[in-house]
Amino acid sequence: MQQNITHPTLSHRLDSHSGDSALRTWFRAAYRRWQRNKMIAAFESLDDATLRDIGVYRSEIRSVVDGFDDQDLKRVPVMVTDDARRWK
Repeated sequence: MQQNITHPTLSHRLDSHSGDSALRTWFRAAYRRWQRNKMIAAFESLDDATLRDIGVYRSEIRSVVDGFDDQDLKRVPVMVTDDARRWK
């Protein structure tokens, strides 16, 4: 019968990695929310005619952006107005 014994310092390091992971996950989620809000602001700054041209109704902006993946959220809109620039 083999007993599993862990060194106190090593077990502390293992615990700290799980804390790092939780912090990293929190920062990643906060960054994604910031990118999402920035993209919503960019879409909301467009006039209705431009939104119609790309096939998006103003009431659909949030749901359209919610469907974006991380790569889509990193894209920079070609036409940015002063309202959207405040999110940079």
